[in-house]
Amino acid sequence: MERLTEWYDNGISEGVLVKEKCGEKEIKVLFEEIDDGYIGMCALKAYEDTGLDPEQIRQIDRLYAEKCREVAELRQRDTAKRPEKSTNIYNGIAVRNYVCPACGEEIADEGIIGKIDYRPSFCSECGQRLKWEE
Repeated sequence: MERLTEWYDNGISEGVLVKEKCGEKEIKVLFEEIDDGYIGMCALKAYEDTGLDPEQIRQIDRLYAEKCREVAELRQRDTAKRPEKSTNIYNGIAVRNYVCPACGEEIADEGIIGKIDYRPSFCSECGQRLKWEE
């Protein structure tokens, strides 16, 4: 991509020089801080300074949005949640069990004696952090 801007500083004035077509000629126009369009030309210069083309910027934007979604999902999964109580019948005996609040996977049961033997800190299926105590 052809560069259209460059920084100009001659010790007296400074600004962004922008190449423009004037008929068959190419001229350079100086945008100083007091000129309309100066902020836009500085933004164009900053974009050109990256060395990236528009498709590369779109790809970076897509990847950034994807990573933001992943981070949000990981934060949600790392927020401890209480397991949900459920009751199942095993061989005619009602047994209370606990399921993951995120995926519904059974994570513990009280067994026949009504006591939980094992209280995992995370769901083995989806990785959701679990909170057993109030």
